[in-house]
Amino acid sequence: MRSHEEMLQLILDRAAGDERIRAVTMEGSRANRNALHDRYSDFDICYIVTDVREFTRDRGWINDFGELLIAQYPNDWFDHPYDYSSHDTFVCLLQFADGNRIDLSLIDVRNIAHEAQNDEPRIVLMNKDHFPELFPVTGEEAYYIRRPSEKEYLDTCNEFRWLSVYITKGLCRRELYYAKRSYDILSMAMFIKMLNWRVAVDHDFQVTTGGSSKYLKRFLPPEEMERFQNIFPDGRYEDIWEKLFNMYDYFAENAQYVASRLGYLFDGWETQRVRAFLSRRRAEDAQG
Repeated sequence: MRSHEEMLQLILDRAAGDERIRAVTMEGSRANRNALHDRYSDFDICYIVTDVREFTRDRGWINDFGELLIAQYPNDWFDHPYDYSSHDTFVCLLQFADGNRIDLSLIDVRNIAHEAQNDEPRIVLMNKDHFPELFPVTGEEAYYIRRPSEKEYLDTCNEFRWLSVYITKGLCRRELYYAKRSYDILSMAMFIKMLNWRVAVDHDFQVTTGGSSKYLKRFLPPEEMERFQNIFPDGRYEDIWEKLFNMYDYFAENAQYVASRLGYLFDGWETQRVRAFLSRRRAEDAQG
């Protein structure tokens, strides 16, 4: 696998040797000093180019970066096809056979004004024309967990409890994917939001847990990480039942803590009534 230095040099050499590429920036985790940096970190690169159409109509230049395993072009998708006559930004997600990955954004110089609004970590690697819109960003404030309003907090609690009932319906009917989707995607989104708020209130909302909360383990002690891991069920109905109550109680504790720190209302009455209902549903299911 090519090293970070080799890949970066390749990216810069490709830009230096092509007059159509006027600037290069790097964003994402490799531009953030607080992010995890390892062999799995992507290279989030932007090429500022004189005419994006010269790069989108013929993509043979991609092979200059190495043996391509698979590529994806999210701007050109079945439900939103890309207009190849336009100067719109075009993104190339490139996974190479050696394990390296480049997420390359091609930005036409006509659209460079938008770059002045960037507030996410960024390193300017090359700026042939000294564009003032391109400047380094060292802070990660753009990623900080946002303090919720009381309305958002209450709605999140209500949605979590409401979705918990969906899960029980799927379990009682033996509708596996319905139950799992309600659990893993819908309810879990509310749980993760509350857990992030729980972390953030202890840091005055000057903290981030990263994309998909991947850095939660930085903030949770080992015993709590074990508790967190124990809310994820397998495909057995009884295990989903057990993990549902683990998640429900864990959510309630986090919600109560967040409410106490922010001075918000915690609805213990609704929490208890819904939990009792979940228990009755579980008993019904056990009886067949």
